[in-house]
Amino acid sequence: MNAALKDSLMSGFEVSFPSEIEIVMTRSFAAPRALVYRLWSEPEHVRNWWGPTGFVNINVEMDFRIGGTFHIDMRAPDGVIYPCEGTYQDIVPDERIVYEGAPHIEHPCGAGLPPKATVFITFKDEVQQDGTPGTKLVLHSRMISAQQREDAIAGGFAQGWEGAFERMAEELTQLPRFEIVTTHRLEATPAELFALFADPSHLKAWWGPDGFTSTIPEFDFVEGGTFRIIMHGPDGRDHDNHKRFVEIIENERIVFDHFQPSHQFRMTIEYHLDGDHTDMIWRMDFAPSEHEAMLKAFIPQANDQNSERLMAYHAALKQQGDI
Repeated sequence: MNAALKDSLMSGFEVSFPSEIEIVMTRSFAAPRALVYRLWSEPEHVRNWWGPTGFVNINVEMDFRIGGTFHIDMRAPDGVIYPCEGTYQDIVPDERIVYEGAPHIEHPCGAGLPPKATVFITFKDEVQQDGTPGTKLVLHSRMISAQQREDAIAGGFAQGWEGAFERMAEELTQLPRFEIVTTHRLEATPAELFALFADPSHLKAWWGPDGFTSTIPEFDFVEGGTFRIIMHGPDGRDHDNHKRFVEIIENERIVFDHFQPSHQFRMTIEYHLDGDHTDMIWRMDFAPSEHEAMLKAFIPQANDQNSERLMAYHAALKQQGDI
């Protein structure tokens, strides 16, 4: 193993050699696998990350379906053009992509697709150290001969993919975030509303849209504390939500991060007194998600129902003399 390849291993980019014709590379990404998969399936993203550091993709054509083909022309820093072509053999959304390289013997692709290699890419859920959803990407290349594998290693195969994965990580940071904000004017004081969130015995009574009930097995109401709430839907399905408190200012603001593989957001709840009413603002800052359209359609309605349940619960407590 050459020194450059050893350096790549030390960076966290892992390489292994299961057989004399195989090279397997793994890399973790701080993003849900649906987003990492998206970077492979959409040409506008592939254009930005494919190839080693310093390469520019001047042409990207993709027919992303089983049996479809792709063609990518990479321009190296010295101006040489490296064409990459292949055929998609298998596609399982968010899980697996398999393609076979076309036999460009005279122009081997410099981005890790030697002639006639079959490449298996798998996307696996992986929890990051901070508890957020991540992805372990495994790229498994199977060559047609031991000599081809040795030529690929000598030609910088692993270093090229390491650079491509770094570019992919940067591309993930460029995906647009989005925000959903709902405001409700409630007949209650900030202190009353804050208390109905801060106590899990109250919170579980009103949290969630219509028809939902909740169980709260974890609730450490301090900055950095964990918050887990299991929402039981009217269809019998359970939704296990994991959160972590970021900021708590009594009677003013509650901030927590919500971690789910399908969507992540930071929720900021603010209470603003206005006469005998309180304006309660829920500001949800979402990480990029392929479910953006669905979330924008569903969340405001769900938050409205949540607010109505909160006020009904508040009214019942007030009638009982518990507030």
